[in-house]
Amino acid sequence: MTPNLQTQAADNRYENIKDHVIVGPDLNSSRTPLDKKCYRQIIIKQNGLKVVLISDTLAMIHQERFDYDSEESDSDDEKEDTDTNDNDADDGDDEEEETSKDDEKSYEDDGVRKAAAALVVGAGSFHDPPFAQGMAHFLEHMLFMGTEKYPGENQYDVFLSKNSGSDNAYTELEHTMYHMEVSQEKFFEALDMLSQFFISPLMLKDSVERELNSIESEFKLSKNSDECRLQQLLCHDCSLQGTSDRDSTSVSDSHNKHPFSGFSWGNIESLKNIPEKNGVDMMKELRKFYNRHYYAQNMALVVIGAYSLDELERQVVESFSSVPGLPPVANNDNGKDDEFYKSLMIQREKAGTWDVKAHTPIQDFGMPFSQEILGRLCRIVPVKDRHSLSITWQIPPQWKNWKSKPCDFIAHLLGHEAAGSLLSALKAKSWVNQCYAGVGSGGYENASSHALFCLQFTLSVDGVSHWIEIIRLIYIYVGMIRYYCQSDDGLPSWIYEELRAIQQMSHHYEDEPTPADLVENIADCLTPYNCLPPERLLDGDALLFEYDADAVKTLVDKYLTPQHARVDLLSSTFGRAGDFKDHVTQMNTEGKDHLVNSSTDDASVFNVETAGDPLVEPIFGTRYYSHIIDSNVTEKWEEARKPRMPPKESCITLPPLNPFIPTKFDLKQLPIDDSLHPLLFTSLKVCVFMGKKKAWFPCTCNKYDGSTNRVLLGMEDGDETWHSIDIPFDVFDKHIAPGYEGTLDKKATKYKVISVPKDGEGATMKYGDESDWLVADGIHFPHIPSPLPESRLPSLVVNTQMLKLWYLHDRKFLRPTGEFRLSIACVNANKTPMERACAELLTILIHDANTETCYLASVCELGNEFEATDVGFNLRIHGFDDKILDLTAAILKVFFSFKNAGEELPVAVKHHRFEACLEVLRRRYSNAGMKTSSLCSNVRLRCLRPTIWSSTAKTSAIENISVSHFMATVKSILAKLSIESLYHGNFDQADVNAAKNVILEATTGMQAMQKKHVPKQEVLIIPRNVSQKLIVPSIDPKEPNTAVEVYFQCGKDDINDRVVTDLLTQLMYEPLYDQLRTKEQFGYQVSCGSRWTHGVVGVCFKVVTNCKSAEEVSGRIEKFLIEFRSDLQEMSKELFMENVVGLANDKLQKWNSLDEEADHFWTEIVEHRYDFEVHRNEVEYLKKLTKEDLLAAFDTFLSPNNNKRRKLEVRAIGSEGDASRGRPNVELGKYPGEAIDAKIHNFHKVSGKTWGKIY
Repeated sequence: MTPNLQTQAADNRYENIKDHVIVGPDLNSSRTPLDKKCYRQIIIKQNGLKVVLISDTLAMIHQERFDYDSEESDSDDEKEDTDTNDNDADDGDDEEEETSKDDEKSYEDDGVRKAAAALVVGAGSFHDPPFAQGMAHFLEHMLFMGTEKYPGENQYDVFLSKNSGSDNAYTELEHTMYHMEVSQEKFFEALDMLSQFFISPLMLKDSVERELNSIESEFKLSKNSDECRLQQLLCHDCSLQGTSDRDSTSVSDSHNKHPFSGFSWGNIESLKNIPEKNGVDMMKELRKFYNRHYYAQNMALVVIGAYSLDELERQVVESFSSVPGLPPVANNDNGKDDEFYKSLMIQREKAGTWDVKAHTPIQDFGMPFSQEILGRLCRIVPVKDRHSLSITWQIPPQWKNWKSKPCDFIAHLLGHEAAGSLLSALKAKSWVNQCYAGVGSGGYENASSHALFCLQFTLSVDGVSHWIEIIRLIYIYVGMIRYYCQSDDGLPSWIYEELRAIQQMSHHYEDEPTPADLVENIADCLTPYNCLPPERLLDGDALLFEYDADAVKTLVDKYLTPQHARVDLLSSTFGRAGDFKDHVTQMNTEGKDHLVNSSTDDASVFNVETAGDPLVEPIFGTRYYSHIIDSNVTEKWEEARKPRMPPKESCITLPPLNPFIPTKFDLKQLPIDDSLHPLLFTSLKVCVFMGKKKAWFPCTCNKYDGSTNRVLLGMEDGDETWHSIDIPFDVFDKHIAPGYEGTLDKKATKYKVISVPKDGEGATMKYGDESDWLVADGIHFPHIPSPLPESRLPSLVVNTQMLKLWYLHDRKFLRPTGEFRLSIACVNANKTPMERACAELLTILIHDANTETCYLASVCELGNEFEATDVGFNLRIHGFDDKILDLTAAILKVFFSFKNAGEELPVAVKHHRFEACLEVLRRRYSNAGMKTSSLCSNVRLRCLRPTIWSSTAKTSAIENISVSHFMATVKSILAKLSIESLYHGNFDQADVNAAKNVILEATTGMQAMQKKHVPKQEVLIIPRNVSQKLIVPSIDPKEPNTAVEVYFQCGKDDINDRVVTDLLTQLMYEPLYDQLRTKEQFGYQVSCGSRWTHGVVGVCFKVVTNCKSAEEVSGRIEKFLIEFRSDLQEMSKELFMENVVGLANDKLQKWNSLDEEADHFWTEIVEHRYDFEVHRNEVEYLKKLTKEDLLAAFDTFLSPNNNKRRKLEVRAIGSEGDASRGRPNVELGKYPGEAIDAKIHNFHKVSGKTWGKIY
């Protein structure tokens, strides 16, 4: 049913819609100038549900697309880790030089934008009952298992999947978020399906066991994350402390511990075993939780769609009015209200109005840590090879400080990275490499009861033993802040003004978010504990409105003290998790207090050899040592934090003035012969003579020449002709609309405007009738935009042996921003593991040397990325265009100084930083592939591409490297080079010349490289007839998960293979997920997707499991393919077309920002395909695709009955439970990486041949 017909079919009781809502404060006045969307806030009278409606004028669809009887136009973001390459930044060093096409952002010039919705519920893991930890998370899972109106377990997911949509949910500490996106024409139906989660969910007992297994799998995926383990350790310590100093009168006696002490993930132990042991009926408790917390006044909804506000309002009221406004009366067996659930219910005054005041009982718990937990040091044993120091101060909740944001101000000072900063001073001592400061956005750090201000440093090995001195220096800096706060003038006003100005300009020119991100971000601001007034939803979180000197002073004086701090020192010098015996997860139900475990209470005296057995956090199994920090140490810290200027030798000062603050925000003029005009990109009908008769023909206005006042019209057959406009530009109506008429060529040609483009839209030929749509059985194929003229695509403005420079002047996003990207190909890059390791070390040294400069730029939204690649290096500079070349020149100067230096490091690199950066690189290699998910992907890619060197090989290559050896290798890499670049954004021709000069000046004296010497990027051919199988052990000896990837290689890139593999994976994804993940519980991560590996097309299936063997996974994937072949054969024409249209909509999605568009262009450039309209061309091809074509492709590439398919299977097998079956033995004392390298080397011998040059 089309949206208009849906609206007409609405219940008659909502005919006078304004009688059913209370309209709230106007949001439109707080929009940024570039935000053209329309907003309205309402409360549904029937139940008090608060709703934000957003009419997406960027995607506003003309009425005629849906209603052929009317010509009136409308007036007004670990499912987790699916379809990705699993390129885990924490785990991997080996770049996965491959594109997962399911993950590619495929937006076009005049593409569509999806509709989206997000609903937030004011209850989360802090509301879990103590006898069922993880219940809020469990309930979130159960709501997806069908409703009374839509009873199918995966009915919602199937509907979204075939209509270019997706959905997800997550459970925070004090709220739960449900969100989805879908194609515009199916939005209202999807919205109704979502509403039923909160009206009549089934929550059937049959689904419980399966979803418990899913929760367990999700927990196992996080079990070896050092970040998750540290967080649960904080919760564990909170659970062990006494409650004598906390007022528990406001909460139930059965829940007298702080909710921070809970276990938010949940697992089978907490949600099944413990409840069963205590005689708890979990189905009954789920209903209790749902009934107490899932009601309209405890929810908020945000929707965005290409409809008028009135249409959105009507549909929301129709779908969500039946959500219960208040909790139903819930009685326990004794006829009394359940005290626990009641104790945590949010209390509201003036509920259902815009003056509502909410009070959450979580606030009454206050700070999570008592004094017995603070003033301690925890030495923590990590999973990975790493060293970090965290100082966490508990402070009062900060939600009410939304205007002044004092924590942001303090974080700006403590976390600064320029000269005079803590980081700069500590790097000079080679103790610290990176830092982070501030209150995190998660519920643990930013709750209604408290906030946690954290200052975290990544340490060197040497820094681990200097933790006391590091913290003393921190308190010296705090003392300096206190000194300024107590002085008559206070902190220099320019610091606040600089911050305020930067936030203002960032918000003013922020990129257009995706619809899904927008609704989620706004819904986050509608939680009951958020103190933003309704009129500030759009900018309250983003801007500084005032400077509150008293709030800053109170925080540094009263709370940033040793007494309010917890210190965590995580270091592999204490051992690694894999060194200890296996741990069986258990809940800490006894509440034993084991806080101190050292031969002395003096935390400064510690020897891992004599410290005894560490303590064990019972759920994740984290080993740690807990010590009281001696009063002699804390007294020195107290002395250091006294309000005074720091000693000169500390090298600490306030931040310097920032030279990267942009001052120019003007938009550069377009070329006069290709400039803007109201007719540009409109769809017209022109009246021309055919012999003696006149006829009307459709066309598009593709270009305007301001020097001659002419337009270039593109006809349906592809011909283009120039026509003079009869009205001069300066008097032409700037706001034309469909129906506008005029003349061309001195009145020889009449024209009529059929359609005007949306913001950022290119030319699309429309006919003004239903022939605009390909209609097959009521299913509409989306409009395919006309090919863009060359002037709208990157053009090659410099083409020499040294430099190829592509340039495109942005005329779409209209922001003073730009993207400057460089691919620097080097003759000996990646030649051996030594060259690749030295290239990666070089990038770390350059980042390190430029830290102070790049940090100042990043504060001003001018970012940079510099990385080693298989052909050399990639540099990206992005942000405000005013200073973009200044930063580029600074980085290139340091980079090319390595070529001209002697045997020693160039002057920009401090000599002592070489060993520090080398340590960082070695640690990165040591941690590579710790998760079986990333290891499995890495092994597959290394099988396909022999020039991806393993971390083991690179570690061995640089084992004894010296500065002179490193410098000699770098000079060899840089001996010859060539650069290909993209300069895209608010740039005119003068800027292009300046960019060219920056590159040429930086490369003065460098030798240009011929194209034939660019390192080759070849992909091995997987042999036919026999399935290639590699079975490798996990790197982490305590990894509970096994990962399996089954990859089918299709062949060299061509449009047919790309499109059919995309459509096949589109059709297979949901049934694969539903069958293997939801019904059969093979694991939390189940996915399939198409792969594009340096010009070779393939399809990959992936399962990560903690409960099935790799053999079972492999067999189940083969069985699924047989079943799918039958389903595809029987698939109705209507269902096939729905999926075709869904994929077409995906490929025609609109670019939301300049960086998204630049990503697309850059991929085409670095892969040397240069098909800048690839997605449009794919949709043209998709339009002609038949089910028979798809069956033929399936039989050729995937069918188990085809013994000539090219199949590669990789199994990375964990070490626990059923998932460990078939794990290869690892020789005692031998690193698994060596055995993995040997297996891949043998595979290369068998395969041998490559696909050769593709582009």
